[in-house]
Amino acid sequence: MKSRVVARDNAARVFKTEVLEGDKVSGQLNSQAVEMKLEAAGDGACVAKLRVEYERLDGGGALSAEDEAALAAGYLDLLKMVEAYLVAHPAEYA
Repeated sequence: MKSRVVARDNAARVFKTEVLEGDKVSGQLNSQAVEMKLEAAGDGACVAKLRVEYERLDGGGALSAEDEAALAAGYLDLLKMVEAYLVAHPAEYA
């Protein structure tokens, strides 16, 4: 998947991207914009909130439930990979 950063707000912990090239599910979409927000949830924990806005190539409505779940799972997996990297390399952020 190829994307570009549209906005980043470190204070609010919000990251917005636009997908340029994607996977099978993304192949059904004309455009896809993603907003990821991390909210503190106690000592060493956070809640990840994800919002995906998309426009289908065929102009249809929402994706199937399975495709929406696959799309969300892909972004959550990405967040988990970033988390694992940062836990393993704490000097990368401070």
